[in-house]
Amino acid sequence: MSIRPLRITGIAGALMYLFHLSRKAGAALGNEEAPGLLVAVAIVSLLFSIRAVVTEKTMGAEATGQKDFLWGVSLGGWATIALRLLTDR
Repeated sequence: MSIRPLRITGIAGALMYLFHLSRKAGAALGNEEAPGLLVAVAIVSLLFSIRAVVTEKTMGAEATGQKDFLWGVSLGGWATIALRLLTDR
């Protein structure tokens, strides 16, 4: 079994956790959430997804770490958006 899915999942999970932690810390300090934050996360996630696909197709095995990072960040961003949309109702 390849360790690659575990690395991607770990990066995605870490991003989701850090986003949640940042949101809780901001709320505890009384900071209001910036309007359009989910749109910004979606745009960044889209850019990372495009970069992950391009890197996957053009780079060889020497870039496996970079590819895993790109996939992890893009999937973490999309999962963060989905989780926020499902739980904030």
